[in-house]
Amino acid sequence: MSIYWMRTADVYPDARWSEDSFVALDPDVRFPRFHMVEGDEPIGGVDLIKGGLQDGLWQWSMTVSLPGPRYGAPTNGVEADKIEAGREVIACYRHYLSTRPEQYPR
Repeated sequence: MSIYWMRTADVYPDARWSEDSFVALDPDVRFPRFHMVEGDEPIGGVDLIKGGLQDGLWQWSMTVSLPGPRYGAPTNGVEADKIEAGREVIACYRHYLSTRPEQYPR
């Protein structure tokens, strides 16, 4: 199965999220944590910027942080549209995993 997207409000219903906030999930891995949870791993997200100089642009971030050497590439940024911001999250995530000394299958 491949990475897929959901509205952040549907993944985290107890919080207040904008309708223009999305989270990427990877069903093929399980990362170590102190408290294991069911479900697919959240790997990052995209959000529409509302207000300010970047109003209407899409902010993206890859949120996975695993043991290993420091990752020097940017893990967040801003793009003109949601599709490109989503591509950046996935590209960053895949590159990040390729730099980790350990693999994390489910």
